[in-house]
Amino acid sequence: MTTPDVFMPRLPWDAVDPYPFYAARRREGDVVWDATAQAWLVLGHKVARNVLAAPHWISDPRANQAATAGRFFTADTVAANMLFTDGPTHDRLRHAVRDVFGHSFISQLTEGVESLCKQAISTIDVDEPFDVMSQIAWPLHVAVIAAWLGLDPAQCQVLREHSPAVIRLLSGITDTDTLHVGLAATTALITEFLPAAADRRAHPRDDLLSYLATAPELSLDEVVTTAILVAVAGHETTANLLGAALIRLITPTAEGTRLADHIDPADATVLTELLRLDSPVQAAARTATADQQLAGVHIRSGESVLVCIAAANRDPHVYPAPHQFLPGRPGPSPLTFGHGAHYCLGSALARLETSTALRHILERRPVLTATPAWRDTPAIRGPHHVPARFTA
Repeated sequence: MTTPDVFMPRLPWDAVDPYPFYAARRREGDVVWDATAQAWLVLGHKVARNVLAAPHWISDPRANQAATAGRFFTADTVAANMLFTDGPTHDRLRHAVRDVFGHSFISQLTEGVESLCKQAISTIDVDEPFDVMSQIAWPLHVAVIAAWLGLDPAQCQVLREHSPAVIRLLSGITDTDTLHVGLAATTALITEFLPAAADRRAHPRDDLLSYLATAPELSLDEVVTTAILVAVAGHETTANLLGAALIRLITPTAEGTRLADHIDPADATVLTELLRLDSPVQAAARTATADQQLAGVHIRSGESVLVCIAAANRDPHVYPAPHQFLPGRPGPSPLTFGHGAHYCLGSALARLETSTALRHILERRPVLTATPAWRDTPAIRGPHHVPARFTA
């Protein structure tokens, strides 16, 4: 249990609506200290982009004194996870899988993703009440990643059951109870994935898990860790993006209109703007390895920052009228998938899944039947329930 008299750093913004917090803190500058998180918050787009790509920053959670989860990671655990490594180790882990995550390879999955989207949506009749998240978003994205990895139904069930607890660990800043639940969930996934990876190494099949298991650059531990990372991050964040995007598109405005009635979901600029406005990943933690200046603020070696991706994506100095939905707006790409060496490996697949799912869902003309409910996860923002019905 959490000890009452021990201060536990936590993410300071509201998980449901973090944007007023970001706007208020931005008035103090692009880089501000936050006592609740025990870290510097990086809010400006330019400085956030620089931190994500510049040297003298590391991703190892053990270096972040405020990151509770970091104290429970071992050297072996960190070394096997490309999220937490930098330099040659990170390059080796990423190089082993980068070819199958490139645009040319992901485009070959289009037909399969289309088929799974149709299956998920066609089971729901016109005027039948349903929940977008539990009946479409989560099952769909689990199905896509499971089909690619080659997971069986039992493994899919374990993945769906334990992923929410694992995703809470990614920020590194969490309370002790949540941490222990997350570590137990991680152990459950390792127990499920380890024998499967070992079997694929000896008897490879035509799936992503076999591709990972037979990669000469990867140890078996690295295969398991990478497969879990792909499986968890590959469906959790994308499901949250789909749910948040749909809420934005079908919620009636004050004038009674809906964005969905005036956009083409196949337009790449529409998805880019949805990514900017509703980034599932709210922040990425980094620790300085040298003294340096950020937007006029002196950061000492060993101090940590939270690169607030969602805040940077609404920087008014970069995106005029930042809270408005304006597809095709000028300006740099949003930082939703990160930047630099840690740019999201699954970005192409996430774009394919989200745009395909939105197109099929909007063809059925969905309407909200009640107010959506959001998850209480400040690091990874997304809806918990989106009550709706199809009208066509």
